[in-house]
Amino acid sequence: MAYNPNTRHQGNTKSFERLNFKEQALSINGQIASLRMAIRAHLRRAATERRSTLAVRQKCEGQVKRLLERLKTI
Repeated sequence: MAYNPNTRHQGNTKSFERLNFKEQALSINGQIASLRMAIRAHLRRAATERRSTLAVRQKCEGQVKRLLERLKTI
């Protein structure tokens, strides 16, 4: 089966649009939690590689701020 980026994890093939309101909310919350974990891991990797964690944190914050600004236009 071909990869479909609009489907959920673990073989469940229901698209986001077909989820009910509660399922969509849970999915969004899960994606936000995953983003938080990814940023934390990225900061740990930056420290391991002796990069500026402050610069990396600021870049991530900028990306999240731009995301929030885009959400305001929806």
